Amino acid sequence: MKKIFLFSCVAFALIFASCKSTEQATDGEIDVPPVVEEIVEENESSAAEKEPEDNSSLISQIDDARQRALEEGAQDAYPEAFAALDASYEALKNLDDGLDHSAELNDIKSRYEALQKAAAAKKLKERIDDEGLAENSPADYDKGEAALSEFDSLLNSVLSNIAAISESLVPGDSAVDNVKNAAGAPSKKLLSKANEAYDSYYKVYFKSYKKFADDERKNAISQKKKADAVKAQISRKQEYREYAELIQRGDSQYSTSNPESAYESYKEAAASYEALASDVAEKRAAAQKAIDEAKAKVKESGDYALDADSTNPLDEKVEGIEDEDAVLLEDDEFANPDDEIIQFGEIDSDFDSEIEEESEVNENDSVNAGDNAR
Repeated sequence: MKKIFLFSCVAFALIFASCKSTEQATDGEIDVPPVVEEIVEENESSAAEKEPEDNSSLISQIDDARQRALEEGAQDAYPEAFAALDASYEALKNLDDGLDHSAELNDIKSRYEALQKAAAAKKLKERIDDEGLAENSPADYDKGEAALSEFDSLLNSVLSNIAAISESLVPGDSAVDNVKNAAGAPSKKLLSKANEAYDSYYKVYFKSYKKFADDERKNAISQKKKADAVKAQISRKQEYREYAELIQRGDSQYSTSNPESAYESYKEAAASYEALASDVAEKRAAAQKAIDEAKAKVKESGDYALDADSTNPLDEKVEGIEDEDAVLLEDDEFANPDDEIIQFGEIDSDFDSEIEEESEVNENDSVNAGDNAR
């Protein structure tokens, strides 16, 4: 009984304390529920004021990258990959959920850049093969072959993944998750390998035309010397100077790392000087023949006059015939033809270090682009 009574007292005391606390809260005018309600309202207001993420700037960059890839022929070189990438890109743009998708968009931008560079590498490889340039730098050619092959393997390995992602992209949370899975594909490595392939093939092309330009410049100088020998700098001064300007233009192109254009300029100069020297020499030969014939006639006339003088000498002055020692013409002073010769010295032909620096810049660009895409 004591235990029951004790329990009843405790229970009563607790109930009383509870009632008392309620009364004190009322007397003190402490209104807890309204405060909680006010905080909730503030949080709801903050959420409503939050602006949606704006991906328009990045989308504009991707559009530019896609256009460059199209102009380079990436859609023809890699039609399946380009179509799958387009599908993923369109699905991303259509999400319109106000969230930040910069990581996924950067990944797609990197892929378009990789396809553009790979397409450029393939075109350069085809030209190298068609012109037989590989023998001028076999090590670089082999490096380009390996890099392009690895790019193709990487692309094939992720192509099905890209397609799967694009097919599952629909507005909603599951679509966002699928888009983020695209970052797992090696876009960074794709771009790196595409750059490596292009840079290696470009070295083959560059070194080849550098050699061609060196050889053609020597030929142009040689043909110019033939024109100098027949005094073309005097008889055909205008043409002579125009062809010299071709060599000067080639030198300028060569010094700005444009060996193919330099080669074309030197080639044109060599052909022009060769034709000029040949034409002048031919005309000089014809003129010399006429001179020799005229001399022969003069000699023949002189011999006839001497014979006449010996048989029928003139004893008195005849009008119209000058004295033997008379000066008929003043001596002409001719300028030295050698003063009109245009001279060309040697030009710097060491561009290997510049090519290496360009390759390093491209590698750094691809790494930075890849990091952004990750």
